Amino acid sequence: MEIHADLHAHSAFAGGARAGGTDEKKIRRRFIDSAHYSPLKGVNLIGTGDCQFDPWTGFLSKNLEEVENGIYEYSGDTGQNSSIPHDLSKPKYILQTELIFTGPLPDSKKRKRVHIIILFPDFDSISELNALLDKWGVSRKNMARPYVVCQTRDEVDNKIQEIMDIHPMIEMIPAHVLTPEGVYGGNNRINFMYDFFGDAHTRFNAIETGLSADPTILGMISELDRYTLISNADAHSASLNRVGREFTTYRMNNMDYTSLIDSLRRNRVVKTAEFHPTEGRYFLTGHRDMRKMPGIHAKHQFCYFSPKHVPVEDICPQCGKELTVGVLQRATEIGIAQGEPRNIGDGPKRDFVTMVPLIEIIAHYMGIKSITSKKIKRVYADVLDYTGTEVNLWIDQTIDDRLKDSKLPEKLVEQILEVKRGNFSFFPGGYDGTYGVLRIGEQIDFKDINVVQG
Repeated sequence: MEIHADLHAHSAFAGGARAGGTDEKKIRRRFIDSAHYSPLKGVNLIGTGDCQFDPWTGFLSKNLEEVENGIYEYSGDTGQNSSIPHDLSKPKYILQTELIFTGPLPDSKKRKRVHIIILFPDFDSISELNALLDKWGVSRKNMARPYVVCQTRDEVDNKIQEIMDIHPMIEMIPAHVLTPEGVYGGNNRINFMYDFFGDAHTRFNAIETGLSADPTILGMISELDRYTLISNADAHSASLNRVGREFTTYRMNNMDYTSLIDSLRRNRVVKTAEFHPTEGRYFLTGHRDMRKMPGIHAKHQFCYFSPKHVPVEDICPQCGKELTVGVLQRATEIGIAQGEPRNIGDGPKRDFVTMVPLIEIIAHYMGIKSITSKKIKRVYADVLDYTGTEVNLWIDQTIDDRLKDSKLPEKLVEQILEVKRGNFSFFPGGYDGTYGVLRIGEQIDFKDINVVQG
């Protein structure tokens, strides 16, 4: 069977919210919204997010029912009080969190932060992880995504291996590896995974692409050839443009946790569904406007560059501080450092589909900036009457004719189909924490961008 899964999510506690500091009704509402929207997107299996954080663990243990080995279902109602009714089945869950490991750079006093996804087969494994975190003195009571602080590479290596030794079915996956907080990211750069993880990197089976990269970008890095590539939404909210905005289709023998991990470890991925990298927040190198740290940028004062135009030593021509180094620049640098420079698309061929969240296409068509608008959601529901789910829209080519023959506005249908044809772009592309701006009906050469404004 084929399962569409988004295995990297966050709870309402994400971002270091204090235990008890978030309203219980809002916590439950956010979870229910996510559970409601995921089937609309067509995602069958999602990560719980933050499952080791005690207040969230308590919520999950009370409200999730194990329906198959390691696979859970929310026991409550997910359809009440929603502006988009549906009769689709409830999504399934796996226990998942993200930790931040910090450690030193080789031959340097600088330190690096790296985000890692962890998948768990059961609640007992979560308890054992928390026991380890307590033994290591990790501050986790007030942090949904705690920091595991290490003083040496060997300490990073040993702690990762200790976590993986809790249970043979625990899976650890380096997250969004080319963004600033990924292992290859522009914040305190390294060019080989061993330089941060030590020998523990040999136990990883999969790598997360991140919103600002896709398989053609990661294919520029030869060290990644052996890994399964997966995509996830990494959603910090339950809005329609966040939930399921990236996902992975797995070939699984059964709908259970063991089959999922087997699919990851054996690279039985059918395809990934990806943002166009230029929409992601860290694709290009640059500095956004209204920026205070580092340096000061006024309103409408910004700059962004493709790799061949990046200023010497990555120094901003406006504020004199180091630029936020983008994913495309890092992929180019790492390919050179690893001794096998590649162009985009030169790596192993991996099947994937590029998509734009449907709600964003509708907002573009309607000229409305707020994607939470009830008008936009009504049109979204109208489109799903013809497509069933968003997944179907992107992977089922027969839907194109169905849309052409529909009662939907002709201009909206044409814009959806233009995106499916690939006749769109994001300009400016994403940089320094800002998402790219959608343009339908035109394409931009993102390899030749050199903008300094204000």
